[in-house]
Amino acid sequence: MMEFEDDEPYASNSELRYITLELMKIAEKKGTTFDEMASDYVRNTFTLKKLIEEKDSPERVLKTRKEPITHE
Repeated sequence: MMEFEDDEPYASNSELRYITLELMKIAEKKGTTFDEMASDYVRNTFTLKKLIEEKDSPERVLKTRKEPITHE
C-alpha cells in the first residue's frame, strides 16, 4: 500500500501534463488562450462534480451556470 501512495504524486503530475497539453492543443485550434480553455475546463469539472454529488438533473444545474459550456 505504501508503494501506491509514493507513486500518487507522479501519477497526478502525469495527468496534469496530459491535460495541459490537450488544453493547449484545443486553445490553439480554437484561436483562444490557454487561460480561457483552462477556465472552461475547471468550470466544467466543477459542474460535473456538482451533478454527481447532488444527483440533480443536468438541466437544473446548467440553468444556474453563468457561462456556457464550451465544446471542442
